[in-house]
Amino acid sequence: MTDISILDSAEKRKAIDREGMSAALVSFPFQLEKGWELSNNADMGGTPEHPVSILISGMGGSAIGGDIFSDLMAHLGGAAVQVNRSYWLPGNLRDGTLHIGISYSGNTEETITSFSRGLEAGLPSMGISSGGKLEEICREHSLPFIKIPSGEQPRAALGYMLSSLLGIATKLGIHDFSRTIMGAVQAARSAVSAVAPDVPFAENEAKQTAAWIGDATPVIVATPDIYAVAERVKTQFNENSKRFAWLMIMPEANHNDWVPVQLDPTSSGYRALLLESIVDEPLLRRRMGVVGELFEGRMETRCIGHGEGGVLDKMLRLIAAGDMTSYYLALLRGTDPSPVDVLTHLKNTIASRKA
Repeated sequence: MTDISILDSAEKRKAIDREGMSAALVSFPFQLEKGWELSNNADMGGTPEHPVSILISGMGGSAIGGDIFSDLMAHLGGAAVQVNRSYWLPGNLRDGTLHIGISYSGNTEETITSFSRGLEAGLPSMGISSGGKLEEICREHSLPFIKIPSGEQPRAALGYMLSSLLGIATKLGIHDFSRTIMGAVQAARSAVSAVAPDVPFAENEAKQTAAWIGDATPVIVATPDIYAVAERVKTQFNENSKRFAWLMIMPEANHNDWVPVQLDPTSSGYRALLLESIVDEPLLRRRMGVVGELFEGRMETRCIGHGEGGVLDKMLRLIAAGDMTSYYLALLRGTDPSPVDVLTHLKNTIASRKA
């Protein structure tokens, strides 16, 4: 049986969380404030005001901020935002597209390559990183650059990168977040405080959810309006908890994944986390009600809500819940959530081979 006392013991947590992932996750609201400040102080000279579209090149934990920003802008309207996870540029770019390279380390191979190709193509460009090659390129070409604090795992620096994008959108006249950002920071602060390590198990939903998942495989079930948030939750289980996790987006998943959910005998070994939708669509609400009922006949389910407030507030609350749940799940297995040595080994091996 899982020893849940680990979660309420500062000494036991520290013995497992040797690199201090909890401090990074709890700093999420601070990061949002700091990233906003950095972007507001940035010189945006040379970037087009009111760009028709934005292309964000990034990978992994760096790119997820772009995904969330893209979903947010889809809700709010304004410039179309596309996230590019490849070495090359998409072929459907429009004149007036702003290209943003985002890499926490500043050295991500795919991002540096696509960013450089954007410069060759004459795209208006800027960068966000903690330094590295991306900063060097931006300085060399006198491009706008936002330098964020270093020292974290990329996935644990989401607040810096996301709020930097919100600041850029505000400065370029894409959408004014100045009236809502502090409310969103407060929503994140309240959400993190409710599930922080010093909140005991009996009052901490993230600790309870982690214990409920136990040795099962988590399945994140969400709707298209919060796809990026759901992807964030899924990848935090992958990297923090070192666990497989699956993502099902409704209604599309009802046309494929639903078959094994109902008929595969191994589905009883999964736990379904249903993330609350942000849009109020009667057809979707009806569908999710039916899905929730039918899930319970095959695997245990639990709902994660987002509370009241604006779209950004709700997204941040769901992110905080997912982040801390993945952290506690790592602790329950005695796993340090920070190191991802297998990723470093993969990158180094690829870099040692000729293309």
